[in-house]
Amino acid sequence: MQKFDILSLDLKALTLLCRIHEAGSLSLAAERSGIAQSTASHALDRLRRALDDPLFHRSLGGLSPTARCDDIVAQLRPLLEAMRSIGPEAEDIARDGATITIAANFYERCLILPPLLRILRDEAPLLRVSVIPANFAPQRLLLERDCDLALTPMPVGREKLRSERLFDEHYACFVDPHSAIAREGLDLDHFASAQHLGIVYAEGWSPFWQADLARQGVAFDPVVRVPSFGGVERLIAGSELVLTAPARLGRIFGPSLTAIPAPFDSRMQIRMVWSPLSDSSGRHRWLRAAIRRACAAMETGD
Repeated sequence: MQKFDILSLDLKALTLLCRIHEAGSLSLAAERSGIAQSTASHALDRLRRALDDPLFHRSLGGLSPTARCDDIVAQLRPLLEAMRSIGPEAEDIARDGATITIAANFYERCLILPPLLRILRDEAPLLRVSVIPANFAPQRLLLERDCDLALTPMPVGREKLRSERLFDEHYACFVDPHSAIAREGLDLDHFASAQHLGIVYAEGWSPFWQADLARQGVAFDPVVRVPSFGGVERLIAGSELVLTAPARLGRIFGPSLTAIPAPFDSRMQIRMVWSPLSDSSGRHRWLRAAIRRACAAMETGD
């Protein structure tokens, strides 16, 4: 095996290696790096010679990394993130054409992303954002490096991840504006006997309020079940159906639906979660600050 000299490799080549590893595609990594595919191909050949390893094999899903490539990239990522934190951050981020991947579900996409994208358009117009479903395993997405940051109500648990509370949320019941429930309100007994529209969440997850009610002996058995919040306004229109959902979704459902107070006090926390490997990254620190500002703008309506 030839002697390996780390000084024979430049930072751009090492960054490209990480991007190919992340994307599983040479062409996509070249696009994210702002270089031609032929240039990326030549750089990959140099990396293979210098590291004395094929690094990637072609597969049906694209490029699959070798075991050594996985080890190399795992060591490189924190080093490259630390290097990016050196220098004038604001100017670099404004000119940064990298892609940030955020895991978020319907609630976070509808409420947090709009003000966040306005901030990004103003301050980092070249920064690309890819949004993927967080579902109910954002910890796995972060640990497997499928996303850079997650917006979620899910607790971190025992995983070695960073977590920051953004705000608290309570629940409301959404009904047709002309229904009897909209006029009369809803106590816990009437809630138990109401006709409910339920959301069937991925991976068997159920909202926190359902567990709270179950502890009080209140059963929840929807007469209609749907896989998402999309189009619920049309399903509830002209009926006595009740949808229990996070209260801030009233900004999305109104004026088609009327929100009335839920007859119970159950809350959840919306958090942003990230890997400690990105702690020293100027881009990631800036993104987390932008998300805090987006949440503040969401509350004030800015």
